[in-house]
Amino acid sequence: MLHQDFFQIVGTRAFADCLRIEMDKTPRAKIFDSAGGAVSYRALQAMAEGIAARLPGPGGTGEEIVAICAEKTPDCLAAVLAVLSSGRAYAPLDATHPDGRLMDVLADLNPVALIVDASTGPRLRGWALDAGVSLLDLSQEVETMAGLESLAHRPNVVVSQQNLAAVLHTSGSTGKPKRVEIEAHALNVFQTWVCDELDLNIDDCLLSHAPFAFDLSFLDIYASLMSGADLALADAKTARNGAKLVDMMQRTGVTVWHSAPSALKLVAQAPGNPVLPEVRSVLFAGEPMPATTLRTLFRVFPNARFVNIYGCTETNDSFFYDVPREDTPDPLPLGRPLPYVEYLLVDGAGKVLEGRGEGELWVHCPTMMRGYSDPALTEKATVTHGGKLYYRSGDIVRRDRAGVIHFVGRNDSIVKLSGVRVDLNEVDTQLNAHPGVCEALSFVTKSGDGTVLNAWVKIKSDGLNSLDLRLHLMKRLPVAAIPRNFTISLMEVPRNSNGKACRRMLAANCQSASA
Repeated sequence: MLHQDFFQIVGTRAFADCLRIEMDKTPRAKIFDSAGGAVSYRALQAMAEGIAARLPGPGGTGEEIVAICAEKTPDCLAAVLAVLSSGRAYAPLDATHPDGRLMDVLADLNPVALIVDASTGPRLRGWALDAGVSLLDLSQEVETMAGLESLAHRPNVVVSQQNLAAVLHTSGSTGKPKRVEIEAHALNVFQTWVCDELDLNIDDCLLSHAPFAFDLSFLDIYASLMSGADLALADAKTARNGAKLVDMMQRTGVTVWHSAPSALKLVAQAPGNPVLPEVRSVLFAGEPMPATTLRTLFRVFPNARFVNIYGCTETNDSFFYDVPREDTPDPLPLGRPLPYVEYLLVDGAGKVLEGRGEGELWVHCPTMMRGYSDPALTEKATVTHGGKLYYRSGDIVRRDRAGVIHFVGRNDSIVKLSGVRVDLNEVDTQLNAHPGVCEALSFVTKSGDGTVLNAWVKIKSDGLNSLDLRLHLMKRLPVAAIPRNFTISLMEVPRNSNGKACRRMLAANCQSASA
């Protein structure tokens, strides 16, 4: 068990120091890449030192952010460690996102430096030049890494103490991503719980499926490094291919899996009916797990403990449920709170509910975000009750007689698609930005494949088709936020009796038509 003093860590540099101390205990532990290569913890730290030595000096007295947009490799992980060791916050960007969205995020961040690689450098070099931001290319760094030992004497650049450690972006209702600011102590508290709960050790290997730009990656990275476990990094191509994922697990000896259910579905459908008895823990989060997929996964992972985890970017994981193999409930409950989590159920009138009941879930925990970059958004999303600050999740949940929490629905326009949080208002905003669109409204339906994103689009004249709309959205939104089905019409978006465009009505009509 990790020492409880780790819960007291504050400051990004202090967190980085703890990572380094723990990694020094197991220097031969490995970080595997998707191409079949591996680097040791010792080599990873040397790579990080080389990158840190090339970061720009402190730019002032305020907090500083370094953006990272690169493919998911050990080099990218070394860049994360380099930024943390300099006392700065890292802001990971998903390299699969369209350039326009990446540049919107970069403009919001105003980073002191941008770290890229061979695949992203050509796309973002112009932005860095125009913005006057220092650019560090990992592909050039790697070429100079042959003499790693010679870098040991080079002092790292360290900024003044700051608590901000990570910055993520989630879908926003205005059409622009929301910046979520996360402090070092929040990362540390969470990884401590993960290491203890899963009893991670040097014989384990965690598979990291989520991109570094997603909060799911926190578990994979920091729990591995703190416990001395090996870490297998699935890049974007591997993450979308069930056969490649199975091969990677077998090749690297994965014992702990963590991903969204949609990724596990790829494994369940992989050719050859794979069976992976070495995996002892399967964790999934971000969206409902289909019962049919789960039954197949019980066969694929015959010796694994299955855990359904609930949380959000703003709080990190906060509830978990051990899934029984017999009499498995469908849908799965969210479960019970993590040991350090406090929560409230609040009804529509603002009354806190006791015992059984249904209401909005409010969460208070040490892993909660510091806030959004926009104070107005932070004020709207949080509330003080009993002297404690709670995050208003927007999730409507039910607490049963045994105290177990069950998901019911949302009170806003947020949906989860393939584990990615998507604000339907953002999809609407981008659709309505097309010059040929009069009005658009997105909505979701349920199918055997899970949740499906659709859109009703009223156009100004004949000639606009779904391909035009997809190409338009591909320049602005991540893949998960692009509707699968479009209804293109010269007629207005259907409205309810109050005259308002209604997602529920569209979804109901769509489900009835397909029944």
